[in-house]
Amino acid sequence: MPREIVAEEEITLAQVKKILTQRKKEGDLSFQQSITLEHASTFAKMPPSAARKLVERLIKNYEIPRVLAVQVVNIAPTTIEELKVILDQHHPNLTEEQLNEIVELVIKNRS
Repeated sequence: MPREIVAEEEITLAQVKKILTQRKKEGDLSFQQSITLEHASTFAKMPPSAARKLVERLIKNYEIPRVLAVQVVNIAPTTIEELKVILDQHHPNLTEEQLNEIVELVIKNRS
């Protein structure tokens, strides 16, 4: 039976991994869910709680749109250059100091 969509929101790979792992314990996953769980397990770079908190912090402190904040957490750049590739075109008003702070936050939260 299909599940009802209650809300839509961008979430990190770590959160996807947590949700699908819980659903797997409750019963079988569909083929797409199994593939998604495998992908999330491979590429999630931090624990779900740290990922969620970091997304909220990027939104609040740096005014980064949620969709970009989620991508920063998913990709987890370790250099300013990598971060600029994600943000520059859509959020060019961040200073070098702010970019450096974001990279340090990401590195600190990586598992």
